[in-house]
Amino acid sequence: MTEKLELQPNEPLSVKVERHRAVYLTAVNGEGGADMDQEARARMEIIRHAPSDQDERDKKLLYVAGYLIASKGSLNPEEIELLLSGSISLPGH
Repeated sequence: MTEKLELQPNEPLSVKVERHRAVYLTAVNGEGGADMDQEARARMEIIRHAPSDQDERDKKLLYVAGYLIASKGSLNPEEIELLLSGSISLPGH
């Protein structure tokens, strides 16, 4: 991966999750024009998402865990580091 991974809070998590679900289902089912590269970009938007509070942090982690179980996928070390850094960097935690 050549781009720098960093947290991005620019859109609500719910928007990113819905986008990823749609692209993932389309790519897996071979419908429309979505492919696994688009799925990976949509997934990275979720991994890069900077949670605004503990509830959103938990939702993000739960979604990623569910995705990994359902897809039988895995994350690379940089993705794991980014995911964990966003999960413990909330003020007061």
